[in-house]
Amino acid sequence: MRKVSLKFAVAILFIGMLSSIFVNKSSGYTDTSTYKVETTAAFLGLEDAQKNLQKLKTNTGWDAVYQKTSDYKNVYNLVSGGFPTESRVKTSLQEFESSTGINADYVPNGTKDYYYYVSSGGFSSKSKTESVAQSFTKKTGISASVEPVDTTKDYYYQLISGGFVGESKVKAVLSDFTKETGLDGTYKPVGDPEKYYTLTSGGFNSESKVKSILSKFTKETGINGTYKPAGNPEKYYVLTSGGFSSESATQTNLEKFETGTGIKGRVQPVGDPVEYYNIRTGGFGSESLVKNYIQEIKEATNLTAEYEQVPNSTSFRILFHDLNAADREKAEQYLMKKNWWFSTQKSDKQTYERYKIVSDPVLGMTAVNKGLEFFKKNSWYVSYKETGEQAYTKFKIYSDPILGDSLLAKGLEFFKSNNWYAGYQDTGKEGYTRFKIYSNPVLGMDQVNKGLEFFKKNSWYAGYQKTGKTGYSSYRVVSNQVLGKAQAQKGLEFFQSNDWWAKIVNTGKAGYSSYRIETGRTLLYDDLLKAQDFFKKKGWWSSYTSERQYLYKITVDNIQGYNNASATANQLKSDFGWSVNIVKTNDGPQIMYTDYGLTLAEMLKKQMSVNPQTDSPGYVSLTYINTANSTVTADYLNVRSSPKVANNNIVGLLQKGDKVSMTGTDGNWAKINMGWRNASEDETGYYINPNNFSMDSKYYFQFLKLSQYAGLSASEINSKILKGKGILDGKGAAFVEASKKYNINELYLISHALLETGNGTSQLAKGVKYNGKTVYNMYGYGAYDSCPLECGSKTAYEQGWDTPEKAIIGGAELIGKNYIHRSGFQQDTLFKMRWAPTASHQYATDIGWAYKQVSRMYSLYTLLDNYTLYYDIPKYK
Repeated sequence: MRKVSLKFAVAILFIGMLSSIFVNKSSGYTDTSTYKVETTAAFLGLEDAQKNLQKLKTNTGWDAVYQKTSDYKNVYNLVSGGFPTESRVKTSLQEFESSTGINADYVPNGTKDYYYYVSSGGFSSKSKTESVAQSFTKKTGISASVEPVDTTKDYYYQLISGGFVGESKVKAVLSDFTKETGLDGTYKPVGDPEKYYTLTSGGFNSESKVKSILSKFTKETGINGTYKPAGNPEKYYVLTSGGFSSESATQTNLEKFETGTGIKGRVQPVGDPVEYYNIRTGGFGSESLVKNYIQEIKEATNLTAEYEQVPNSTSFRILFHDLNAADREKAEQYLMKKNWWFSTQKSDKQTYERYKIVSDPVLGMTAVNKGLEFFKKNSWYVSYKETGEQAYTKFKIYSDPILGDSLLAKGLEFFKSNNWYAGYQDTGKEGYTRFKIYSNPVLGMDQVNKGLEFFKKNSWYAGYQKTGKTGYSSYRVVSNQVLGKAQAQKGLEFFQSNDWWAKIVNTGKAGYSSYRIETGRTLLYDDLLKAQDFFKKKGWWSSYTSERQYLYKITVDNIQGYNNASATANQLKSDFGWSVNIVKTNDGPQIMYTDYGLTLAEMLKKQMSVNPQTDSPGYVSLTYINTANSTVTADYLNVRSSPKVANNNIVGLLQKGDKVSMTGTDGNWAKINMGWRNASEDETGYYINPNNFSMDSKYYFQFLKLSQYAGLSASEINSKILKGKGILDGKGAAFVEASKKYNINELYLISHALLETGNGTSQLAKGVKYNGKTVYNMYGYGAYDSCPLECGSKTAYEQGWDTPEKAIIGGAELIGKNYIHRSGFQQDTLFKMRWAPTASHQYATDIGWAYKQVSRMYSLYTLLDNYTLYYDIPKYK
C-alpha cells in the first residue's frame, strides 16, 4: 500500500492553513428507512374498526388497513327495571350518564294509557297563583303553570322617577329598583344635551414623566386619557472614540465618560487580534537531558521553555507556551537546526494592540454634543453616526371625550394648579347628564305602591300614570300532563285538601306507563361494575347479558423516512386522539451530502497534481508482444491503464526488447504487472466519482460516517472478529475504549488495524525494539514507504506506545485528531481520508485505498444484527 509521509502531510496542512481552510458544507441526513404507524389503542369489534378506518380515509385520503388482533373482550348489555313515566326515565337516564360517563337509551315497557291534566279554580293575583303552583308541584311531584282566568281586568300603570345626575348613577338606581321590587324598567335622558370636549396638555419632556402625570390626572379628576408623541422624531446616534493603547486605560476612560455625560458605553478591540503559539517537541530519554536542552535554548535564543513527562512514557518533552510570531519563528529555527521533531499549534491566548469606546445609542443631537464635548476637552478623537432608528422626546396628554362644562373645568383646573398648559376643543358630539327611570307597565295599584315605596324610602321623587291598557286580575293553576288517571287523582286531591275547586281533564292522547334503561352491547367489565354499582346505590333493579368481541388495530404502512412517520403519528394523535407506535419495517441508510465546492474535472485536476499511485496492472497491445519470451517488438509501445486507446489512460512507455511480466490477457491486450506506478486520469477519475458505486454494493461503505461509536461489546469483538488474529487476539476492550474516548467507529479501527498489521502478524504490530524499548504500531502510523519499520517504530517510540493497548488507543487519537475530527475539513469517511478537496492531508497515495478498506468493514458489519448506516456522499458542482 502507498501512503504519504506524515511530515509531508503536516507541511501541506500547514500551507493550507496559511492560505485557506476548506470547511465541510454538509446537508442534514435524509432517512430512507420504511416505517409503519399503528394504533396502540385497539378498536372494539369489527364495526368500530370499520367506522374509524373510514373516518381516517375520508379525512386524510391515506391508504390504511385494519387488522384483527388475537385479543378480545367480553361486552355487556345492562337493562334496568321499569320507570313509571317518560319524564322520570329521561331524568334517571341523564343522572345515570352524568354519574357514570356511560351512554345509554330508554325504551318503553307495558301497555299505553291516557294523558290527563288537573285545572284549578281562580285565584285573586298572579303571585298568589304562582305560590299555589309551587306548593302543588312540591306536594305531588307534578309540574304546573299559571294561566289567567277570563274574568275582570285591572289597569296597567307606569312609574316615573325624578332626575338623576350621570348615566352610571341612574343605572345603579335602576338595578336596585328591580332587585327590591321585582319590577323591570329602563331610563331615558332629561333636559337639553351638553357638549363633549377633548382636553389637550402642553408637551412633557419624557415618556416616563407623561405616564406619571396622566396617572395623577385620572386619579384626581376621574377623566381617562392617553398620551401621544409631539413634534418630529429625533435620531439615535452612536459615538465611537479613537484608539487607546490598552484595555485597562480604555476602561478607565469609559468610566470617566459615563460619569461625565451619563451616557453608557462599552470597550471594543480595534483591528485583528495578536496571535500566540504553543510548541511541543518529541520525547527525550531523561529529565536531566531535557533540563540541559532547556538551558541551551535559553542561552541560544533567550526564550524560556518548560518540560513535561510524555503521558504513559518515561521520556520527557519540551514545551513553549504563548509565543508571539517573532518568538515562534526563533524557536522553530532553533529546533529545525537541532533536527528535533516538534509540532506548533495556536494557543488560546489572544490580545489586541488598541481599544476604543463605543457608546450605547443616544437620542438627539443634544446628547451627541454632550458626548462630543467630553472627548473634545480631553483632546481625544471621536466620531458619531446614525443608527437608523428614531424616537420622540416630547409627549402630550389627550383626554377621553368629556361631557359637560363642569367636568371640563375640573380637568383644566388640574393642569392650571400645576402651572402646566392645557387647552380644549369641542368634539362636535353631544350627550346628556340627567336621566329618569321609567318602569315597565305594572298591573294594579298593589304593584304601583310597591314601586312608590322604593323611591319614598330613599327620599327620591316618583309618580305614576295609567297606560290605557288593562290586564287579568284572576289566575288558575294548570298541571302538566300525567299518564293515567291515578296520577291525575293525586293532583286533584291536593286542591281538595285545601278546599280549592279543581277538575281532571282527559287530553285524548295516550302513552306508556313504564320505561327501562338499556346500554346496548357496548359495556366492558369495569363499566358494567360501575353501572351496576350506580343502580345498586339507587335501589333500582338491573340485569345484564354478555358476548365476546375481538379487538382491532389500524395501520398506515409504507411510510418512507422517520420524519414522515412522525408527522403521520402526530396527525393521528391530534386529529383523532389515537395513541400510536412508530415501527421500522425496513432499515434504510441515513444519507447526507458534503459540498466539495468543485466540479468533478477540477477535483481530478487537483488530485493528478499530487501524483496518485496504483498497483493495478498495465495494458499493452498483444500485437507488439512476443509471447514466447515476453519481449516488446515495437520501437515504442504505450502502456495504458485500461484495455482501450484513449488520451487519458497512458501510464508508461516501453521500447523494443523490453521484458514484460504478463499476468493474463483481455481480448487483444496483454495485462502486465508494473508494481506501484502513477495512476492515469482515467483510473483516478473512476475512484473520485461517487456515482460509480452503487448503494447496494459493499463499496458504498467508503462513504460510511466513521465519527461515532457503533456499540459493540469487547467480548463480542474478541469472539467474532479478533479470534486468531495474532497480536490483536483478545484486544477488544482496547478498541472499545479507543472508540468511546475519541468518537470513532470501532469497526473502522479494527478493520484499519487488521489491514495494516496483516491480521495482527506484522513486525510493527508484534513489537519492535527502538532505543532499547519494545514498541508497537497497529495502524502503520509514520511507516512511510521509504522506511516502514524504522519510521513506524520511531513514531511508536515518540508516542509512548510500549504496549499493544497503548498503540491501539494512542493511534486512534491521532487518526481522530488528524483525520476524522480534524479541524476544518473533517475526514470522517474512508473517501474523505483518501480524497480531500485540497488534494492535501490525504491518508494514502493509492487511488484504491478507500475501495480496498471496505471489504473488511463490510464483512465486520455482517456480524451485527441491528444497526443503522449513516452515509456522507461527496457532491460536485
